[in-house]
Amino acid sequence: MLAITNTAALSGIEGISVNVEVDSARGLPSFNIIGLGDTAVKEAADRVRSAIINSGFEYPRGRVTVNLSPAWIHKRGSHYDLSMAIGVLISQGEISQENVKGKVFIGELALKGDVMGVRGILPMISGVLKEASIIFLPEENCREAFLASKGFNVKIVAVKNLTGLVKMLKGKMAIEYVGEHDDTIWEAEVSKDQDFADVKGHWAAKEAIMTAVAGGHGLLMIGPPGTGKTMLARRIPTILPDMTPEEQLETSMIYSLVGKLSAEKPVIAERPFRQLNRRITAASLLGGGNEPLPGEVSLANNGILFIDEFLEFERDKIELLRKPMEEHSVTLIRRGQTFTFPAKFTIVAAANPCRCGYLGDPDHICICSQTDIDKYRGRISGPLSERLDMCIEVGRVNYKALIGEASDSSDKMRKKVTIARQIQSERFKGMPFDVNSMMEEQHVKEFCIMDRKVMDFMKTAYNKYQLSPRRYHKLLKLARTVADVQEAKEIEVCHLAAALGYTRLFNTYEKN
Repeated sequence: MLAITNTAALSGIEGISVNVEVDSARGLPSFNIIGLGDTAVKEAADRVRSAIINSGFEYPRGRVTVNLSPAWIHKRGSHYDLSMAIGVLISQGEISQENVKGKVFIGELALKGDVMGVRGILPMISGVLKEASIIFLPEENCREAFLASKGFNVKIVAVKNLTGLVKMLKGKMAIEYVGEHDDTIWEAEVSKDQDFADVKGHWAAKEAIMTAVAGGHGLLMIGPPGTGKTMLARRIPTILPDMTPEEQLETSMIYSLVGKLSAEKPVIAERPFRQLNRRITAASLLGGGNEPLPGEVSLANNGILFIDEFLEFERDKIELLRKPMEEHSVTLIRRGQTFTFPAKFTIVAAANPCRCGYLGDPDHICICSQTDIDKYRGRISGPLSERLDMCIEVGRVNYKALIGEASDSSDKMRKKVTIARQIQSERFKGMPFDVNSMMEEQHVKEFCIMDRKVMDFMKTAYNKYQLSPRRYHKLLKLARTVADVQEAKEIEVCHLAAALGYTRLFNTYEKN
């Protein structure tokens, strides 16, 4: 007898509806799974058999064939167990095929029949919402599933074990829908542990950081050890603007894939802040594996990717960032299948000016030779530095500033960033981006209009500093952000001058 049930598969962060076809026929006892399943899928045969028997149901004595359709999509994970088990029970006449119409089953089975939680619920649910009326899930995944089902007429049902599910499908036990949509989980919590008000001095650096966050511009901070580069970077989360619901859902899907969501934290409400270790592998950075999972650049999606000791990283690893910074996504190809993960992050990096760290420091003597300096700075190539928007110097704070009054607080800076983001959101309404840094050349022409005075200033700067066309457009986008932070409608010379000041150090650090 042929039975058909429904579940979901994953392709990148997209969910795809999957039909589970179960055919029970005469023959030597066997359980064969076809449809491009991985090891976890193949092992479902033993889990399903034991779960059915230990739940008190009759298991087929003949040949069982399970087909996961569409067969051209690679299947991975243990969440197909529940759908397979229901299919087997339908083929045995334990459940009617009509009773599973419009229902989706997702969950891993323990040998005694309990239903256990799985990874990737958010993207999986999003792929079956349009065709499902009821989705049966492990209890611990239900709160996460509510996020994806918001706005759809779909019921989420918690399943504790196979026995209880069969009783619900046969009408012997009422189907109880769980939970309600809780809007409070979407509310971001701003950390109060660290505040820019605690940072003494560094007024220019704080202004640069605020500008970078406001426009999504990549920032490189150069300075001797102990001057506060890392301290400044770790306070950036306190001024990040709130994510939109769409951004929260997209970012949460990535974290769902790697199993970093839970019933207590079913959504990523705050913008991510990820810090890289210089021992990170290429797969951990970009994503990878036989069945690819997102890497750090995707975990930082819609947030900040912080790289401390930037020039201590191997050049090959640094260069891996070029493509994600340009395309805002990562594409991986495994076994002929393409996986795409979003990577719309803002990079913030900190580095010493040389290997010993004291080049240009009036209070210390640099012991590096010119060859050492050139080799150290050469780790950041010209093409990569062209993809960074800002480069500032973070020097030692003088004594007067150190014992002086506190400067702008994170709350005050965050309000300015939020206003600037709102200005950009209105400007780019209906476009596939919402920050100045993501403008293409045609958008720069439309939104970065210069009057004669500003054009003359730009012409002088372009010729004097031998700017590349890419740097020219980045300067205009940066000037547009400076103007937005100051709530100015037009780009003025002072805005362009500030943008030029934020990029002048690239002439020193760029090496082809």
